[in-house]
Amino acid sequence: MSDYKSAKEAFVSDNPGSSIFTILAVSLVAWTSYVLYATLYPRSRPSFTFDYLTSALPLLLGVTIFATVPITFNISLITLSLIVCSLSPKSRRRSISNDSQKGKSKGSWLEESDSDEEIAEPTSTTTSTQNTPIKLPSQVALTSAHEYSTSPSPSLISSNPTSPSSTLSVEDPFSKLPNTSNGVNKRRLKIDSLSNPSGSSMYPTNAKSRIRNVSTPSTIQITDDNAKTKRKLPFLSVYRAHMMIMTVHCILAVDFKVFPRWLGKCEDFGTSLMDVGVGSFVFSLGLISLKSLTPSSNTNNKPPNSPGMKLIRKDDPKLSQDLFKAFKKSLPTLMLGFVRLIMVKGVEYPEHVTEYGVHWNFFFTIGLLPIFGVLVRSLRGWVRWSVLGIGISLIHQVILTKFLLQSFLLSPSRPGLLGQNKEGLSSLPGYISIYLLGLSIGEHIQRLSAPPPSLTGVTDNVDDHIKRHYDKRRTELILELFGYAVVYWMSLGGWLWSDLAGDGGVSRRFANTPYVLFIASYNTLFLLGYLLLESTFPDIPTPTLLESINKNGLVVFLVANLGTGLVNICINSIYAGRFLSMLVLVGYSLGVCGVAWILSGKRIKI
Repeated sequence: MSDYKSAKEAFVSDNPGSSIFTILAVSLVAWTSYVLYATLYPRSRPSFTFDYLTSALPLLLGVTIFATVPITFNISLITLSLIVCSLSPKSRRRSISNDSQKGKSKGSWLEESDSDEEIAEPTSTTTSTQNTPIKLPSQVALTSAHEYSTSPSPSLISSNPTSPSSTLSVEDPFSKLPNTSNGVNKRRLKIDSLSNPSGSSMYPTNAKSRIRNVSTPSTIQITDDNAKTKRKLPFLSVYRAHMMIMTVHCILAVDFKVFPRWLGKCEDFGTSLMDVGVGSFVFSLGLISLKSLTPSSNTNNKPPNSPGMKLIRKDDPKLSQDLFKAFKKSLPTLMLGFVRLIMVKGVEYPEHVTEYGVHWNFFFTIGLLPIFGVLVRSLRGWVRWSVLGIGISLIHQVILTKFLLQSFLLSPSRPGLLGQNKEGLSSLPGYISIYLLGLSIGEHIQRLSAPPPSLTGVTDNVDDHIKRHYDKRRTELILELFGYAVVYWMSLGGWLWSDLAGDGGVSRRFANTPYVLFIASYNTLFLLGYLLLESTFPDIPTPTLLESINKNGLVVFLVANLGTGLVNICINSIYAGRFLSMLVLVGYSLGVCGVAWILSGKRIKI
């Protein structure tokens, strides 16, 4: 066992890494696989098999068999999408979807909130008398109810408060519903059905708390009383799930020869796909942690970093209370870190000491980040998250180079407990910087889910108004992400070209400033790409498998680590052949994705 452990440690050591272009080319498989999914979805029946073959398996193949030819693999996926689009008709699109929607229930695999179609009931003669039209000022003089009902202008129908089932009917001359007796199509929307997730729009609206108030014949106010309810952002869901799937695949694939060595973590300096995965995990954590670190509310609906934004604190809890809450939330992750430490030391599992140290592991790092976020939260009132993150990184870089910390980290000396874990402790400031940069981007993304302003004009449709509002915000976010991506990539290029610190470049081991800029550049670019894909395929819902992975991300990551340990205990992975390696990896990938799918189907969220 000791001989194999030494061989395994040597197998993963001294990795020089790869170029940034190669990393981007391999990662591009995530984009092209989503294009394939978006092309096949209207022509296929949603299922676990379909989601896995289009959203997970291509990512596994991209980091193993086709890792040496990433451009060819991406072109093949795009070509397959074009062939399917040109040869397969789109007539099956909603017929399949309608059949699946009819079978959706609380016990079905699909989430009820995943539906992107609004249910419109045809009017009936038994309930039409309960819906009294609201006459426009210009129609007050009309005495014939038939003349009013045949008017081509859509009007709002108020609900009868005394009726058993209050409804809101909207005349829609373009509706495909059967004509009523007066020759006008009507769409009846039950007010209490707004809380039904299956009738929600694919756009990130809050169906449960949004109330359509008809105050005048020409005004519809859209209010949001429950600001805590999450709204779905499809591009963000796909980004986070793809990042998790890529990480899950790499942590086991790196133990097999089918996984190219230059994709593994670099020893000291350099860039690689697995180095990106570690930083991207932290960046993604920052994206979704904004709410817990923002006790203030934006009352004037302005951008989070815009001048003149007025913030009003709802409450001002003590710092100790916030730290306790953050620690309580991070406790499961920290406990997993101790469990992993005991298991690794107990079974003499092969480990790379220079990665995080003798006792430290990645669970400790991600568990401490929310706590540090609370500690620096008070500074957000004076500086932006992005400025704060870059500032901490620069101070960390100065300490690394000018105070000889980097030389100590590169030396074999490990005095005491702190010295034994010097890599994990010294890299914390860099990961805190990445976490704060993720919070900065999260502020801009949060604008996309803000409720739209009040609707004026009787000819405007509420859903169309919400859609236009979302499209406008999405365009603004595209421009903002483009600006951030340009700034980050130019800063990284300038730093590497001039070698300002003279430290050798990007280092995940130290989480230095070049590494922070690289992670911010990479993730901002891919967020922009997913947002552009969402704009290209606006009617395609998020794959159910990806939604399932996002709902239980910590469980998925834990199962992946347990599966990785189990595989390495059962077989000598570095000696496995190509066929056996892929067989094990596909089975492992199916198992992890299957756990997420089953938990979602059982409506279990841990």
